[in-house]
Amino acid sequence: MRHQLDLIMFDLDGTLADTGRDIAAAANHVRGSLGLGSLTAAEVLRHLGLGLEFLIGGVLPPTHQHLVTQASETFLGYYAEHWLDTTVLYPHVIEALDHYAGKKKAVISNKPTHATTAILDGLGIRSRFDIVLGANSTSRKKPHAEPLNHVLDRLNVAPRKALIVGDDRPDIEAGKSAGVHTVGVSYGLGNQENLIRANPDLIIDDLLQLKNHFR
Repeated sequence: MRHQLDLIMFDLDGTLADTGRDIAAAANHVRGSLGLGSLTAAEVLRHLGLGLEFLIGGVLPPTHQHLVTQASETFLGYYAEHWLDTTVLYPHVIEALDHYAGKKKAVISNKPTHATTAILDGLGIRSRFDIVLGANSTSRKKPHAEPLNHVLDRLNVAPRKALIVGDDRPDIEAGKSAGVHTVGVSYGLGNQENLIRANPDLIIDDLLQLKNHFR
């Protein structure tokens, strides 16, 4: 039986868009500015998902942790000029959004709000969402339920009629705390073992597969 939905909430990085290479390039720009060598994309992206300072703290060695705030500003300055260099939508994102055109939709990202909005604009899909939240849109970010609850309240949707789709544990944990349906995507940037351990209601390999389970 397919579940009836009124609202679908999406993560951005690794769920709607493949942002990995541009994030890794910006992180390596930060390292280069501090005289450090480059990391592989995989080494950078394993720190993705919990916000900018967690990412920057993860890509800097212990000797440079006191520079995280400054390095985060360096990251954002570079990233703002390069966040669409290689970033693209994943396959069938447009088709999935079209399929659910009549549903309320939101993006909830742990990326800074201005970056989240700018990337959605650049990819031509910002207008498809009723609400876009970034890391600084609410006082707490995923895996806390606050941003999801904020969307549920603003759009007046009951948790049982809502779904969050994401590629990593913070998305699923936030969804479970908010009492909404949870779907993980296997194609994203997040750690697959962590995603599986978070125990989402469903894991899909293509966003369009949502229509087989939710209406």
